[in-house]
Amino acid sequence: MRFNSIRFKLSILYSIALTVILIVFSSVIYYSICNRLYHDLDDELKTKADEIEGILNTYKEIQYHRDYPTGPILGIPMMEGAGKSQEMVINDVWGAQLKALNLKKDFINIIDIHGRSIFKSENYKGEVVSLFRKQFPFSFENVAYKSLVNNKFKLRAVNIPISFRQTQLVIHIGAPLNSLLGILDEILIFFIVTAIILLVLTSFAGNYFAQKALKPVALVSELAKKVSQEDLSVRIEEKEIDEEMKQLVSSFNVMISRLEGSFKHINEFSSHVAHELKTPLAILRGEIELALERDRNPKEYKRVMRDCLEEIERMVRIIKDLLIIAKLDYKPDIFKFKKINFVQFFNKIYEQSKVLGVPKEIEVELNTPNEDILINADKAHLRRLFLNLVNNAVKFTPSKGKINLLVTIKDSKVYIDIKDTGTGISEEHSSKIFEKFFRVSKDEKTTEPGTGLGLNIALSIAKAHHGDIKVSSQMQKGTTFTVILPLV
Repeated sequence: MRFNSIRFKLSILYSIALTVILIVFSSVIYYSICNRLYHDLDDELKTKADEIEGILNTYKEIQYHRDYPTGPILGIPMMEGAGKSQEMVINDVWGAQLKALNLKKDFINIIDIHGRSIFKSENYKGEVVSLFRKQFPFSFENVAYKSLVNNKFKLRAVNIPISFRQTQLVIHIGAPLNSLLGILDEILIFFIVTAIILLVLTSFAGNYFAQKALKPVALVSELAKKVSQEDLSVRIEEKEIDEEMKQLVSSFNVMISRLEGSFKHINEFSSHVAHELKTPLAILRGEIELALERDRNPKEYKRVMRDCLEEIERMVRIIKDLLIIAKLDYKPDIFKFKKINFVQFFNKIYEQSKVLGVPKEIEVELNTPNEDILINADKAHLRRLFLNLVNNAVKFTPSKGKINLLVTIKDSKVYIDIKDTGTGISEEHSSKIFEKFFRVSKDEKTTEPGTGLGLNIALSIAKAHHGDIKVSSQMQKGTTFTVILPLV
């Protein structure tokens, strides 16, 4: 695995995240157990202190030595003033309590109000005394718990004030922490070992899941290598892919679709240009070769030059129209939309349409609503659309024919009908008239030669305005083109 790969980085990130989670989780569990064990030990110490207080109160009627008013209980010999039977009872009871409360290993010290130790267990001596005095001073006010530690001892101690024979005493009990700390050490080792094992196992799992998550990326990379202008049909299926990866796969598929469309457009454009320019170029070559075969008079040379000029003008029109289509289909930013009053705009189209009909004495009529009609449009391109349709109607309408321009509003849309009384379009041709370079009557001498791109340009402009163009026709009765545009 490469260190600079996304899979490696995802695996590391996954491992780091899991490490943090394990550390936090283990710390919480460890400190919870630690607090629980210390709490239980504190409760145990409190219980022992309460039992010792109970023993003291049980024998408070017994007479003790004058200097030691509490007497020699809790494991020390009875002092003078107590009967033999009382001493035996006390020793028997305390021996039972020592065994029941497990006090043999504990460090016990009972302190009076003067700070004197009136009783201490046999093991409460030496460094233990120094440890208690330095780290755990006695207090007659509150019950207190504290951990006492030096180089030799680790104890958990409790300070409990009690009342005995109208005087205040303090009980100090310290219990070794070795057993508790041993348990905590075992738990800590268990957590560390478990965390290491989990990290090792999950590192492989993280690598596996990272590889699986990045599988679409690898697939995109493999398919990208296969993409060429000869084959742009490859697509990645979006099934069983994570939502985030779907965006990458979808973007890749959209990109390939755009590339396929672009190459298709380039191929179509190239083939259309080659097809349409081939004939006029052949004519130009033939005319020129014919003129050069032998010497000719000036009239013949002028005819050849006129024919050549007509073909050149036709090629120029074709190239201009093809460039317009390319811009309409692949550069939508050429449209500059703004809100316009369609009635005022279409009145100008009507005036220009009358001029187009003058050479053939075609009558042009206009019917529009009296109200304002507002649409979002690019006036320059919309003007080209309508003039293309009107020019087409004039071309296929015989002399002294008629063209009706009708504007109506329906369902939040404006419908513009351009109806002529021309030769009509057969049902077979009606579905093809918007295709590039399709000409219905290109062989008829009665019609002017065209490029076959006018209706395709008109439809592209309508689509750019979120509209459409419909056509209906009857042979020898006329044709109606209906432009549909949305209102504002």
